[in-house]
Amino acid sequence: MVKQSQAVIKIYFTSVLLVTAMVVAITAVDYGEDFVTNMIIGQSIGTTMFGGAFAVLYVLRRSSPFVQMAAAMAAMATGAVMGIFLGTLAAGKNVHLFFEPRKEVFVEVIILSIITGFLFRYILTSQKRISDALARIQREKIKRLTIEKQMVETNLRVLQAQIEPHFLFNTLSNILTLLETDLDKGKHMLEDLTAYLRVTLSKTRKETTTLGQEIDMIQAYLNIYKIRMGERLDFTIQVPEYLRHLPLPPMLIQPLVENAIEHGLEPKIEGGAIWVSVRNEKGCLAMEVKDSGLCFHKNNHDWGVGLTNIRNRLKALYEDKAALTFEENTPSGLIVTIEVPV
Repeated sequence: MVKQSQAVIKIYFTSVLLVTAMVVAITAVDYGEDFVTNMIIGQSIGTTMFGGAFAVLYVLRRSSPFVQMAAAMAAMATGAVMGIFLGTLAAGKNVHLFFEPRKEVFVEVIILSIITGFLFRYILTSQKRISDALARIQREKIKRLTIEKQMVETNLRVLQAQIEPHFLFNTLSNILTLLETDLDKGKHMLEDLTAYLRVTLSKTRKETTTLGQEIDMIQAYLNIYKIRMGERLDFTIQVPEYLRHLPLPPMLIQPLVENAIEHGLEPKIEGGAIWVSVRNEKGCLAMEVKDSGLCFHKNNHDWGVGLTNIRNRLKALYEDKAALTFEENTPSGLIVTIEVPV
């Protein structure tokens, strides 16, 4: 309704400008009276013509286009005659004496009204077609984005339901070995694996999780690798307590940590450190994963696919309100930051 009102106002002011241009033109060729009188009569005719046409079209908005066009032309012709009389009176002229010598003006105005009616109806029809086309495009866009979002969510559920076999088998193998050589470490690794699996499997039934649950899973994941890598791995997690309750799409930070381990720290002979931090910056949740592993290789296919998947998820879930940035760490490693609205 608001858009329709704005369109009517826009067309009315356009008609005012057109009438003004016509008055200037006819005054320049000495037609009619002086400029002020011509302006008063001209704007009166324009107002009654378009006002009558809008009123008729509103009443007959459910009728056929032919009926609307015929009614609009009749309304504009009637409005033109009314505008002549009302404008003449508004200009302080005697209607009879003013139009006695120029009776043909009525015929001219009516013919002009019919022509204007055709143009007026054509403009309205064109605007409606454009409006319908834009609305159809918008509906298709929403439908496409909905389908894309559903596909992303489906892929996410598949991802959540899959526990990487290499990681799982290696961890179980390490647990069996530690239970024979170092019972305490074996028990700790088994507890961390249980915690990791509990959080991971529970996420397969949810579309969203919390930042705290995501961090708990990352903590368990890094604890397992800490036992496996020993002194070659050091990690720090810094998350303010007041942010832990915030909702977050699952498996958003964990892939960054996993890639930092697999592609940055584990291949490095001396290992390294990984830092996970979350902060609230002006209503934006900034999640940063930084490591001191091997330098970032842009031709790493697996890491490139991981970045692409995360970027696609952010696009589907947040459109242009989220960001994924990455840069090389100094002296070595990678810094990856995800920003989403709180």
